[in-house]
Amino acid sequence: MLRNVNETRFELNDPEALAFFKLRGFVVLRGVLSENDRAEVERAWEEIVVEGARTTGMAPEAFAARYPQNRDLWQKHPGFRRLLFETRQGHLASRFLGTAGVRLFHDHAIAKPVHASGLIPWHQDSSYWPLDRVGLSIWTPTAAVRVDGGCLEVLDSSHLDSPAAPQDFLVSVNSAAFDDDPRLTAIPVERGESVVLHGLTWHRSQPNVAAGRRLAYLTLWVPATARFRPEHAAWHPTARHITVAPGDRLDGDLFPLFGRIAEEDEGESVVFPLPHHGGGPSMFTASKDIGAQIAWLLREEGVPIDAGDPLADPAMIERLVAACVQRAYIAPDERQGLLEVLEELHTNDEVRKRSVARDVYLQSPLRWWKLVGTRIAEEMGRGEA
Repeated sequence: MLRNVNETRFELNDPEALAFFKLRGFVVLRGVLSENDRAEVERAWEEIVVEGARTTGMAPEAFAARYPQNRDLWQKHPGFRRLLFETRQGHLASRFLGTAGVRLFHDHAIAKPVHASGLIPWHQDSSYWPLDRVGLSIWTPTAAVRVDGGCLEVLDSSHLDSPAAPQDFLVSVNSAAFDDDPRLTAIPVERGESVVLHGLTWHRSQPNVAAGRRLAYLTLWVPATARFRPEHAAWHPTARHITVAPGDRLDGDLFPLFGRIAEEDEGESVVFPLPHHGGGPSMFTASKDIGAQIAWLLREEGVPIDAGDPLADPAMIERLVAACVQRAYIAPDERQGLLEVLEELHTNDEVRKRSVARDVYLQSPLRWWKLVGTRIAEEMGRGEA
C-alpha cells in the first residue's frame, strides 16, 4: 500500500491554513479545543455511555463496545452543549466554508477501542446529507492518534473530484479501492490537534491496533443557506428532524445558526448520484429489509403477526428460529447463533430509537445476512418471479 504521511499543521489563526485547506481538502489545526475541553469530551462521553447502558440493561463496557458511535450529543449532555456554543467551532466552520454563517448539521463521537474496532470504508461525508450544499467536519480526538491508531486517511485534493454516490458500509465494495492511489495520505495528530475535513474529500479510518480507545468528537457543519433535498438522502437519521419543506433553507432549533444568513445562497452546491441497491444487503435499508424478511418468513409459516415488533415476542423468536432450522437455512447447532443475532437486532432498534447510538461497524446485520438473510432473499425473489 502506498501511503504518504501528512506532517503539516497550523496554529488556529494562521491565514495559511485556509489556503492549505482549499488546495488539499483537509487541514490539521492546533487549539480548536483546549485541554479542559478534551477532558470534558471524555467525561461527558462516559456519562452518555452509562445512561445508554442503563436504558438497555447492558453493562457500560458492553454498551460502549457494541455502540461505539453516538449522535446528537449536544442535546443530551450539558458538557457537549458547552463545547458547541462556547468554543470557536462554528466560527471556524464559517471561515473555512467561506460563508457568512453556518448551521450545525449534527455532532457525534466515535470510539475505536484497540483491537476491537473495524474499518470505516472510503466515503465523502456530504454525500450522506439530504442537503444541496457541501459542508465540512471538525474531527478532534481526545488524545494523540498515530498512523496505526485509527487515524484518518484521505485522498489528498480529492475534494476536487466529482461527487460520488454515498458508499454502503455494509457492502464495503471500495474498502481497498484507493490503496495504490498516490494521493493516499495518513493524517496522524498530536494531542490538542484537530482535522478540518472538506465534505467532498474521500477519507476512511483503519482499525486501531496501537493503544487506547481513540475517542474522537466531531461537529458537522453546512452553509447557513443550505436547502433541504430529501430525494438526495431521506434515509439519513437527521432527516427526520428537518421540518422545513423540500427546497427550503434548513432551519429549526435542532440546527443552530452561527453567524448570519446571507440573502443569496452561499457555499458549493452539489448533486450526488443516488446509491444503487442491487437487492443484497445494504446499510441504507438494513432495518427495513430484515424486517420484511422476518415478516415474510412468519407469513410463510402461517404465523399471524400484528403491528407490533416480532423480535419483542419470545414466542415469535422461537418460531423464527424453528422455521430457519426446518427450512435448512441454518444447521441445528447454529440455533444459538441466530438467537443471539435476533436479540442484537432488537436491541439495536431500541438503542437507535432511544439514544441514537449505532453499531457503526454493522456487525449484527452482517451476521443476519450471512446466517439466513441471503437464503431468505433468494426464496422471496423466487416467489415474486
